[in-house]
Amino acid sequence: MAWNEKVINEYLETHLSKYVGKYRFHSGYQSDDKVYKAHYYMFDENFRQIDIYIEVTIGDQIIYTFSEELHEQEKEFIIKDLLERILLSAKYPTTLHYSLYEKYTTTLSNIGILEPIDFYNLLNYMKYHGGINKETMERYYELFMPCLQELINHEKYERYMELVILFLRSVCYEYEWDGANAKYLDTEYQYHLYHLRKIIRQIGRHFDDFMEYAREQVIEAVIIICTQERFALSLFIDMNLRETEFPELLESLLEDLKEMYKKFNEDESRHIAFMYMYYSFYNDQEKLKEIRLEILRNLVLNMLSLANHDIDLALCYAIVKDEGYEIVLDLFHRDYNTFIFTCFPIAQFPEELKPEVRHLLVTAIQFFAARMDNDSYRLSSFEQVININRILMDNFKEWYS
Repeated sequence: MAWNEKVINEYLETHLSKYVGKYRFHSGYQSDDKVYKAHYYMFDENFRQIDIYIEVTIGDQIIYTFSEELHEQEKEFIIKDLLERILLSAKYPTTLHYSLYEKYTTTLSNIGILEPIDFYNLLNYMKYHGGINKETMERYYELFMPCLQELINHEKYERYMELVILFLRSVCYEYEWDGANAKYLDTEYQYHLYHLRKIIRQIGRHFDDFMEYAREQVIEAVIIICTQERFALSLFIDMNLRETEFPELLESLLEDLKEMYKKFNEDESRHIAFMYMYYSFYNDQEKLKEIRLEILRNLVLNMLSLANHDIDLALCYAIVKDEGYEIVLDLFHRDYNTFIFTCFPIAQFPEELKPEVRHLLVTAIQFFAARMDNDSYRLSSFEQVININRILMDNFKEWYS
């Protein structure tokens, strides 16, 4: 049964507000002809999750109940956000009735080829009841991957990409939560990286067909991925694009994307994940080195400010594996950010590089000591001097004393 869109639109039009709430969408699903259940959440300054459950009835008017008491502005923000999501989902054709969600997600029955929105709804149903975690996602892929293979078998490449695009739009998000001493970057895509790599390889095996029948959708998917730098790099950084079976087709795709990006923004750093793919494919080592330095700089900043930086750490070491620890020294020589050695302990450096590390630290301490005469830089320079002294004492005690 279709939602009463007139009532939803009237509610949205009569409840205009610029207030941005604290809670974010977790999951939700249609549970009855006129009822939608949703889960919203937030993190407090100690990164403890606070959950709110909402039930919305959409009949002649909008009626809602919250599991916990909230102030009116926050309630209104959540209801409006939820209604907008319901409206957006209603624009897609669906074949799977909501009463079948439980059957398919508990028995993991073979559901065949469904509409893209049906898989979006199944994923949200599973997240609502099972949470956003590895176990839930693994069960979901037991439904999702066979369907993708069926689409390949039936040569429905455009439908395949439509399904992937809607899926990417639902999981490619980052919520930043402020804590007492650090930030927490909340991402769902971390649970999907393994299977998304499998999907990319599956597309690669039939890349000529996808480019012939679903080129625009392939471009859209790449753009969605590249808007989330950490997510894109996690997918692509260890993939050898030059070994593709269809290099001419991939080259034409990358050139189209490059022109598209340049049209909207000449600044390549805004599309650093795409540029990494681009220069990797063309094996332009000079450009690739500059891109890797910029990526490393961003990742180090994340590691210094985020409480959960496992992805950033893994990406950092993937870059160091390719470039060697020399790239860490190159970055330090450019920025003189001594806190980089918090991310890359000197003890892990090859022995032959340690004298150069010491030399750079001594040069840096001279630089910051000279800059302390400037009132604008005195405090930050003093902090760096103290940190360098500590690093030298910890790692070069015999030389330092």
